[in-house]
Amino acid sequence: HLVNYNRTEPPRGGDGKPSAGGGIKDEKPIAVTGVTADVLLPEGLDVGVVEALSPEKTGAVKLKFSRTGRRVRFTVPGFLVYCVVRLRR
Repeated sequence: HLVNYNRTEPPRGGDGKPSAGGGIKDEKPIAVTGVTADVLLPEGLDVGVVEALSPEKTGAVKLKFSRTGRRVRFTVPGFLVYCVVRLRR
């Protein structure tokens, strides 16, 4: 589960301090692209498919991946706020 906290910050308050904003109306996330992950698999787990899922996409997106020993490495395409990566046999 990947979470992107990068956003356009709301204006500072009248006292000059950072503002938490006024809820959802002030949430202005900035999309992220090219996030690379390197995952250590449990002993004996085999992976044949790596997929990314996010609210911005319809359905799962298959990702290219490489495997070295127990490590799987892949790059996730862009997403806005969050993305789930599913590793399957």
